[in-house]
Amino acid sequence: MGIPCAGCFSPGWNLCTVFGVVLGYPLAYTFAVEDGFENCLALTPLRVFTVQASCPRIRDNLTIQIYSFSIPENLYPEVKEVVDAWCDNLKNSFSSQNDFANLCISSEVVTLSAVAL
Repeated sequence: MGIPCAGCFSPGWNLCTVFGVVLGYPLAYTFAVEDGFENCLALTPLRVFTVQASCPRIRDNLTIQIYSFSIPENLYPEVKEVVDAWCDNLKNSFSSQNDFANLCISSEVVTLSAVAL
């Protein structure tokens, strides 16, 4: 079930937020544009989630990255239930199709000197 667009978008959103919502990420980044565009996530531990699957219709052993998104590690405990529900929903949706196989959802904590949103 989707959220009606009229109730979903906010005038305060930036492109990072819009892309996160449109791409279906469980959480989307937002920041106050008037505060500037400095890289506030640089050297911040981020939990990076990667979703991959194989695509045997195209070629055997072809693995495709479907999603990749990050969450600041210090926020992860607060949003773990949301991410877990998103993963469960993705697994259920994945099981109802035949184009992709071998769904793999993984995460790792990284700290980067620069982060592009």
